[in-house]
Amino acid sequence: MGPVEDRGRSRLLLRMPAWRVELQRVTTPEFLEVCEAYELVWDAIMAFERIDATDQAAEFRELADFLEVEALSIALQH
Repeated sequence: MGPVEDRGRSRLLLRMPAWRVELQRVTTPEFLEVCEAYELVWDAIMAFERIDATDQAAEFRELADFLEVEALSIALQH
């Protein structure tokens, strides 16, 4: 697992502590891709918020919500 995937997984664990065990045990490439995407989306959200681009930040928050559901779905299947 690379550093971006690791940060994404850590962020997911913070956002969904009730699913910590399930999120920690999955190591499939598909799940790690979602972790990477999740971290990159949050990088974008924070960048948009720094420049007060609230509409763009809101769009990326929706994407982050989708990725949270996707990550949990993958974790629960394994």
